[in-house]
Amino acid sequence: MVQKDVILKTVCLVVFMLQVTFIYVKFKPDIQMKFESNYYYNPRNNTKKPLLTLFTSWSEDKGKYICRNNTINNWNLLHENVVRILFTNDAALSYRVMSMGWKVLPITKVGTTGVPILKDMFYATMAAEDSLFYAYANGDILFTDGLIKSIKAVKKSKLGGARDLLMIGQRYDTRNVSKNEATNYYKLITAVKSRGDLHRPEGIDYFILKKTYPLHGFPDLVIGRIQIDTYLVSIAVSSSHSHVVDISKTSIAVHQVTLPGKKGVREGHSKQDTSYNVKLLESKKWYKRRGSTMCAPFYTKRSKNMTIKIKDRKTDMHIKCTENDKNKNKAND
Repeated sequence: MVQKDVILKTVCLVVFMLQVTFIYVKFKPDIQMKFESNYYYNPRNNTKKPLLTLFTSWSEDKGKYICRNNTINNWNLLHENVVRILFTNDAALSYRVMSMGWKVLPITKVGTTGVPILKDMFYATMAAEDSLFYAYANGDILFTDGLIKSIKAVKKSKLGGARDLLMIGQRYDTRNVSKNEATNYYKLITAVKSRGDLHRPEGIDYFILKKTYPLHGFPDLVIGRIQIDTYLVSIAVSSSHSHVVDISKTSIAVHQVTLPGKKGVREGHSKQDTSYNVKLLESKKWYKRRGSTMCAPFYTKRSKNMTIKIKDRKTDMHIKCTENDKNKNKAND
């Protein structure tokens, strides 16, 4: 009798669990969308070729939930013809960002420590989307509409047709960015002015380029680790006819600092594989000191009537940007 009761209770429990599972699976989209319904989204105009495809990658981290949501909502506000892509192999994370208007691509190429390779992320994005420009940005970076205005200004300039056009910019390290600040450009700029710190010109967290950009010879550097930015920029500005544009003055990039002290400002330095790219570049000959926004031969600036103009640095170029071959090896120490 006791055995029958145990069997009966077990059967009832199994039936109950199956019912719960069925209800969850059947209504999961509604539950998830209701939870995430309060998000900001500028729907794409599918009749136009996208101006920009903006992509990034991150892993689930409860400590960065607000930061990641800020990024999703902030990027959604940028422009009706901006495609947002997250590289991830996490099914739950994929579902969440897709429910908020983003697209998802799988991570297929990684370094030996499992971190995505930037070059292959660009290639995968270019294969998936046909847009005028493509940009990688770290997953904790926020922008204002100055980004789109700057891209459009460069596009209309004499540099717009350059095959190796590269747009870069400095960032402002800003702590405790709220949802309201992330989704309101005026409040975001106010937050930067009140508690943001302009990062060194060597710390570059986004790269904007076209399909024609020569990435084929670029090493397999991974995202979020030191020297990926300095190397890419150094190689670009060292070209005899460089078309690198620093858009820092007209496009504010906000780095959401989520960790205390210097660790929060320089998260890439706290990773176990922080020197991954450094080791990969040991055999390369390049000018490390040129990997700076100050070495970009062109920059954007607002005129008196607030239109964005492209300026030539010429004599304003820092001396380290013109170092000769004698300093090459020393610069890599």
